[in-house]
Amino acid sequence: MGKVLDIIALVNSGYETAKPELLIPESIAKDLGLYPTLPTNAEIIEYVLADGTRRRLVRVSDALDVSVVTEDRVVGPIKCSAVIAEHAEEPLISDKLADALMIVAIAIGEGLWCFRDEIGRRIRRTAA
Repeated sequence: MGKVLDIIALVNSGYETAKPELLIPESIAKDLGLYPTLPTNAEIIEYVLADGTRRRLVRVSDALDVSVVTEDRVVGPIKCSAVIAEHAEEPLISDKLADALMIVAIAIGEGLWCFRDEIGRRIRRTAA
């Protein structure tokens, strides 16, 4: 078993990917042993940001097992790629990772969400 970190990550539906990805700041990548010495499966990928600018980031394929842990359940683990962003402040969950983790945003600005199998039955609030 590798290192385990408990983090809070933001769901970003605009972070569109072909497969599940978790964008992580350099500091978290260091804590996980993924940076600065990169694994052999790391590659430089060019991402197009929402404003149209392009940014080259390091992607480590299938590097993480991600779960959502709440007070009453655990969903996952889901195998996903780690994307290391030097200037990121918070981890970001891609659209495909959110889907795999069954996360449904209800009111993004208010931090309200649920799991897919809870739609209409339960509303959760994002931890601060």
